[in-house]
Amino acid sequence: MPGRRLPLMMSSLLVFAAMFSFGMLLQLKLRELGASLLVIGLLTTVRGAVETFGSPAWGAISDGFKKRRYFLLVTTAVPGVLYFFFSVIEIPAGFIMLSGLIAFFTAGFEPIAMALSTERSRDSVRNTSRELSLLNSANSMGMFSGRLLLALLLLFFTVSMTIKWFASLALIAAIPILFVREGERKTTHRKGFLTRLFPLTSDASPLLKNGLWAVYMGTLLRQLGIAGATSIIAVYLTETVGLSGSLTAAITAINPFMQIFSHIFFGRIIYRIGARKSTLFGIGLTVVSVLCFAFAWDWMLIAAGYFTLGIAFGAFINGAGTMIALGAPPERRAEFLGLLRSSRAVGFMIGPLVAGTIAEISFFAMFVTMGILALIGGIIVAAFTRNSPIVVQ
Repeated sequence: MPGRRLPLMMSSLLVFAAMFSFGMLLQLKLRELGASLLVIGLLTTVRGAVETFGSPAWGAISDGFKKRRYFLLVTTAVPGVLYFFFSVIEIPAGFIMLSGLIAFFTAGFEPIAMALSTERSRDSVRNTSRELSLLNSANSMGMFSGRLLLALLLLFFTVSMTIKWFASLALIAAIPILFVREGERKTTHRKGFLTRLFPLTSDASPLLKNGLWAVYMGTLLRQLGIAGATSIIAVYLTETVGLSGSLTAAITAINPFMQIFSHIFFGRIIYRIGARKSTLFGIGLTVVSVLCFAFAWDWMLIAAGYFTLGIAFGAFINGAGTMIALGAPPERRAEFLGLLRSSRAVGFMIGPLVAGTIAEISFFAMFVTMGILALIGGIIVAAFTRNSPIVVQ
């Protein structure tokens, strides 16, 4: 177990440190180039569109091979190289195209890593939620440390130079994957190119099990709300609230910092309260965090919103991930976990467009709209899902 867990967690930490920081770095870089809020939101939309199809496809491909880590290596090393080009591009359209290319590869990292982490959980709620929470904690530690490093680097370097620092970090993330150990597992060989990439086209029956389709729909709407609210929040905090770029990065680091503890906490109690309740609690807190942003007049309420959002994500993603990991066929686990990433990606794709359009009129109206959409996602999960009947071990 440690032979797989530790290198996987180290790689995840570095990947998310870079990926999470690039989200804000590119907002700031595009604003330097004079891009509109709608164009900045489009950056996230394109990434979401690519990840929508890329995540389940990478997951399905890795399901069909004995060793997943080779695919994990590709989805880490290639983006690490491509990130460097952001430091030299000066045309907004170039940022959008390169983001789409990078998203194609990064889309595969999370579902494959999650599948690797749960391979020996023996379909146990306790073991599955624990392994996912540890991996998610590493992700959040990466986001937190990356955001702090971002705040520090922006004090001494330009945005372009900071991009090079984080590109180097992303490339280093490929090294721990070389030390990941895997055991033998059952694989499924499918006929036809389309079926291999998207097995759901030939067998979608697991979606009906325990209302998994509602988990995906609730995830989509929750992500739509929070992605929309945060896709242009760097602009909101610097231009409307009046914070500096460095202070903005530091305050937003509260979110991943709280996620670290939230992942561990909910990973330990999900087998008691149920994955469904954890998911719903996370969506509810997401709505609260977005409303904090809507009514903020200084940094304190913004900090409270990010504090709440950090707790919300740990409850939500560990609950939803556990429901899907246990509800999906073991030989298709990466595929269905890829669909979790995919449903979030759809939210990433739509949310920024909606938010960017509304924010041109009113930031307040934008935040309220995003909160309502996330709330609708929670209602769908509450109405159409039930706890997994799998016995706790």
